[in-house]
Amino acid sequence: MLQTKSVGHSGTLDPMASGLMVLLIGEATKLSQYILEKNKGYQLKAKLGVETDTLDMTGKVLRTEMDLPAPERVKEIASELHGELNLQVPIFSATKVDGKRLYEYARKEQEVALPHKIMTFFDLQWIDQGLDFIELSIRCSKGAYIRAWVDLLGKKLGVGAALSELVRTESMPFHLSQALSLEQLAEQMSILGSDLEKLERGFVPMSAALPEARSVRVQGQDQAMILNGLISHDLRAQLISAYRPGQGDLIKILSQREGEMLALVGLEPGRGFVVKRGFRYGTK
Repeated sequence: MLQTKSVGHSGTLDPMASGLMVLLIGEATKLSQYILEKNKGYQLKAKLGVETDTLDMTGKVLRTEMDLPAPERVKEIASELHGELNLQVPIFSATKVDGKRLYEYARKEQEVALPHKIMTFFDLQWIDQGLDFIELSIRCSKGAYIRAWVDLLGKKLGVGAALSELVRTESMPFHLSQALSLEQLAEQMSILGSDLEKLERGFVPMSAALPEARSVRVQGQDQAMILNGLISHDLRAQLISAYRPGQGDLIKILSQREGEMLALVGLEPGRGFVVKRGFRYGTK
């Protein structure tokens, strides 16, 4: 569909999940490590009074509980489950233990010690609630498992809980409202061809991919040198002026005329400013 061999993404989704998937096309695949580490946002629905082997409603039911806590109690406990939490990684996940993914152990019914991982959850917002379900939005750190958070809530309530619906709404700094569905993208591409920049929405130039990073524009000799992985004396002076401690370690180098991304520069102890990533000129 996109007529390119180089396509990356901003992080996998669980099989039952839907929502935002940021695609990195062509030269933008070089931004993968920086996009992947960003926080994510989700809208979830969970069923109370049930435990499953997958921690969601697609799995085998292990336990049910009819005597459920009052909605006020559910809200009280859920509101306490924020910040850094040391949670067990779900066995139905792609995390590797001794060279094998956990879901491989699960499918073969083999025993394995499940690792724990620090996961950060924040900005919980209630959407809806009933006697046996909750619906809310939540943000989390890279690699956090929403299923694990729901399972912890169920354990704290003493009745169990399992994820029933999950939609990724954010992959920082991008939001689902900016995106196109696959069907919409296919329709647009049939009209516009392979020129993604003509999309009314859904396309983001590389220069806008890391909005928290400061930028410096270059031209002439400074541009020629940075395209070869070198930092000129004049550019180094601009970088020193642009750098702000505590506001991110990366600075975007953009072309003066077109504003195209030429490189990402970072500050390293003992080395000063170095080119972290270079990009082919003429690929926005």
